[in-house]
Amino acid sequence: MVTDFDTFSAHTVLEQGFTVASSTNLTNPAIEELVEQSRQFLALKQSQAELCGKNMGDELKYMGTATVVRDLDFMSKIFDGEDAKINYWGASYGSILGSYLVNMLPDRVGYVVIDGIVDPVVWSSEPSQNWPINWLQSTEKTYQFYLKTCSQAGPATCPLAKSANEPSGNILARLETLFDALALAPLPVPFGSRPGFLTSGAARALLLEYLEDPTLWGESALAFSQAMAANGTLLFNKLAAPYPGSISTPHYDLVRLGVTCLDSPPPASPSDVPTAEDLAAQLVKTLKEVSPHFGASTSVSEPDGGCQFWPVKGPERFTGPFTANLERPMLVISNTLDPITPIYSGLHVHTLMPNSTVLVIQDGPGHTSTAILTPCTLGLVQGYFAGILPDNGTVCNVTYPYFSDESGPAAASSALIELPGLEKDAPALIALLRGL
Repeated sequence: MVTDFDTFSAHTVLEQGFTVASSTNLTNPAIEELVEQSRQFLALKQSQAELCGKNMGDELKYMGTATVVRDLDFMSKIFDGEDAKINYWGASYGSILGSYLVNMLPDRVGYVVIDGIVDPVVWSSEPSQNWPINWLQSTEKTYQFYLKTCSQAGPATCPLAKSANEPSGNILARLETLFDALALAPLPVPFGSRPGFLTSGAARALLLEYLEDPTLWGESALAFSQAMAANGTLLFNKLAAPYPGSISTPHYDLVRLGVTCLDSPPPASPSDVPTAEDLAAQLVKTLKEVSPHFGASTSVSEPDGGCQFWPVKGPERFTGPFTANLERPMLVISNTLDPITPIYSGLHVHTLMPNSTVLVIQDGPGHTSTAILTPCTLGLVQGYFAGILPDNGTVCNVTYPYFSDESGPAAASSALIELPGLEKDAPALIALLRGL
């Protein structure tokens, strides 16, 4: 059945994202339009917060990451014994939980792996509406790689291309033309999973989501090429819930808010409460400084913000420091082209805990190393849990048939090669990453 969240968010900025009026002025958009969209966004977030307060009551205050760490500790003692070490693997938000775990309870942890790193300092010290400026550090490089591999594949498997090896800038220009057209006139979608329309903001947000999963890049090219031909059904179906009466994928938007709004710092005073103008200015800042194509596009896949309305505070909010000394180093894994948890966040965790972390780099695109499963990275993780610590700075290369008939999750595990480890210290890693 269609969830209450689907009904609540349908045809709003929560579903359709923020639209920037013209791609010719991405880094200096019409801020008045973003302010108006931000007003709608804040009103919806306030409604969500009030609904959560009414429906969850006192339980709502126990959803923060610090409380989950206490739960892990309690469960470990019950299931494994008082002296048992906590072994943990987590990716994306799970990297936050892992960072909190090792820094809150350094003497309790055993083997810990975190993958697709979210910067725990930013997470715990910045209000959640500011997080995307950190998350999008690698997005433009990932986008350029997407365009390049589409060009190399050609129209047979990447219909966004007109010919094999055409300049990738041509593909970029066609996509920007689509986004501009949708900004002027949303595309009607009468026969999708439910009737609706596709906006420029939604299309950009969906492309950002596709960048996270290279196994779906072929599907993305088909979906966007169809939208260019005035058929937005495939794209819209990725966005919207099915008709009433059918089975939809459940949304967890408000669960996420329950965590992020207890972890991020509350406004220190009424003057610190972000206004619609503040949100719009932050979007423009992210467009200008970090990602001109996706700086305003994270709200659909990463539904944060509006925490000033959150009705409760948790019993504990951990703010660091994130500098624990561990008996056994934690394994930190980052992709070079992760569009939402950039490699710089993995490097930051490593430099905060240089003697208590080992950094493994997967040289390829996608969100977390599991986006494309490589025998190299998988082998290092398995070896780590068996007591074998890889060399710091080990690089695992990725060979994958992007935009190919062979692409997909099954092909990913068999089409990749392994490189030997490279011993690097933190300064050398910084130099390496600056060149990526």
